[in-house]
Amino acid sequence: MPRRIIRASGFSGRGLKAAFLKEEAFRLEVLGLGLLVIVLAASPWPLWKKLTLAAAYLLIPLAELFNSAVEDICDLVSPDYHPLVGQAKDKGSAAVLLAIVANVLILLALWLAD
Repeated sequence: MPRRIIRASGFSGRGLKAAFLKEEAFRLEVLGLGLLVIVLAASPWPLWKKLTLAAAYLLIPLAELFNSAVEDICDLVSPDYHPLVGQAKDKGSAAVLLAIVANVLILLALWLAD
């Protein structure tokens, strides 16, 4: 069991490294996470709000990782333009957008909860 966890962690690390090196959007989202942590550390909000917002923000790079994976597979399978490939990539992009919208709504809910 520990060996499997270590191996899986290695695969995950390689995926994060590949996304960070290849995807500008992912790098910006990681930067955003760093800034969010700094802002939350200085925030007077209670811990549960800070953790909720940080966890919600992780949905953005998570969606970006799925989007990048879909794009990589599409590029491998069909290097030429195909309408279905375009739709798949657009849907991945839409997932990232929805994660961002969800974060804005969560931020508003936390802000207005006082």
